[in-house]
Amino acid sequence: MKRSYSSAPGEARAVRVLVVDDHALVADTLLTALSASADFVVDSAGNLETAGAQIKRAGRYDVILLDYDLPDSRALDGFDYMMKANSGNVALLSGVVRVSTVERALDKGARGFVPKTLSLKSMLHAIRHMAMGGIYLPGDILDRMRQEDTADVRLKPRERLVLGFLNEGLPNKEIGREVGIEENLVKMDVRSICRKLGARNRTQAVLAARKLDMI
Repeated sequence: MKRSYSSAPGEARAVRVLVVDDHALVADTLLTALSASADFVVDSAGNLETAGAQIKRAGRYDVILLDYDLPDSRALDGFDYMMKANSGNVALLSGVVRVSTVERALDKGARGFVPKTLSLKSMLHAIRHMAMGGIYLPGDILDRMRQEDTADVRLKPRERLVLGFLNEGLPNKEIGREVGIEENLVKMDVRSICRKLGARNRTQAVLAARKLDMI
């Protein structure tokens, strides 16, 4: 039966989710649990190739839950592939993952990290949050990231350069010209700077950096 992703006038459109996991039990469990809610339309794929074909066939998904440990993926190569195939909106899905891996994924534009052990209620909230453009991270990951960042706000050299131009009030396009990078890379740097400084936007990031005497 062909699925319909449309909704009646005035009704919220169902969130389209693609679960990419080679463990059939995990994928089927998530598909069944999420599909039980009328708010979600869920598909699954067992590998990157199938996932890519599914996106071409069905169109862009609001959220992709990508297993970090796929057999046909090495490190974050699979994440990069899915980000390109779906034009973003990819979150890591895993049982155990290093904070450094989550940080690298966030720097690349990830929507967050969803543990496979997350309760159904929390997972529904996380997916809705990410579908609306937010970033989801479980509390334990946030705590570990804060502990690591407390001693040293580890901005990369280019991020420090971008931060300086943020302090001058330059928009992303002009910062890109000054630094010599594409505007999308500036956006990634700004997102990373905000996360590392615990800021919600560029204005808060500048204020936080000033308090730390970084600029």
